[in-house]
Amino acid sequence: MRRRREMLDRIISPRLHDSLLRSVDYARRRFKYFLFLAGLALVMIALARPMLGQRQVRVELPGIDYFIALDVSRSMLAEDAGTTNRLTAAKRALSRLLARPSGDRVGLVVFAGDAFLVSPITQDHGSIDRTIMAMSTISVSKPGTDIAAAIKLAAKSFEAKQEGGKAILIVSDGEELQGDAIVAAREAASQKIAIFTVGVGSPAGARLPDRSSGQLQWAKNEFGTDVVSRLNERVLQQIATAGRGRYAHIGPEGEGVIEVYERGMKLLPKGTHIRQSQDQLEFFQLPLALGLICLFWEMLVNERKRR
Repeated sequence: MRRRREMLDRIISPRLHDSLLRSVDYARRRFKYFLFLAGLALVMIALARPMLGQRQVRVELPGIDYFIALDVSRSMLAEDAGTTNRLTAAKRALSRLLARPSGDRVGLVVFAGDAFLVSPITQDHGSIDRTIMAMSTISVSKPGTDIAAAIKLAAKSFEAKQEGGKAILIVSDGEELQGDAIVAAREAASQKIAIFTVGVGSPAGARLPDRSSGQLQWAKNEFGTDVVSRLNERVLQQIATAGRGRYAHIGPEGEGVIEVYERGMKLLPKGTHIRQSQDQLEFFQLPLALGLICLFWEMLVNERKRR
């Protein structure tokens, strides 16, 4: 405004100022500037997307509930699963499965001579993955392999309100030393729980390493001969058949676990899982509305006097 007055002073005689600028209302002109700047500032505040408070959001996700039953018996130390031992191969394969996006809820049971519930059903796949990676053959102190105990424990650990879409994924070498897993699988199937099995290892088998003395030795039986552990696919196939599921070998890259999930578990009737979460409330509406009002008002203000 000062610059415009200086330009007028250069080309117009001072005695003509009053007659030429009589119609200008400088108060209204300043008010127009104020409305424009206020509107521009409010629009910029709205573009910054301010947040105010939080709200509870109820999300419904379709998916199944399944327990991973991981064999942590000593026979899982046999190094006939590619370039590593059976337990490490099982962990890597399960990590690939848990990394896949899904609405499923997962629990974890580990077993050897006895079975233990490590994690109940949860939607936090990351915590299950971290827990699996921390498991070892000393996680269960009782020696042996009791697949039946793992099936029974997982079956009774499902939520009662979940009617369909329940499964148990057993990852083991199939060397069942006690219990009757086939009978347990039939009982689970009668409760609408499908049993899927994944075999780890090779039918040819491998010796069991013993590093308790700090040096690599081989475990021996009471006769002094090396203990050789072999994959028992026949038992795992029978368990899957009795549990109305399917069996697959783990494969060199863990693709057997993905195959069992895609061709079996994924086809089960899905239930609806409800998850509560907190979302922040967007608060851009008010400054945006006020900013638009100011800009529109600025266009309507006339900076000329009526007379």
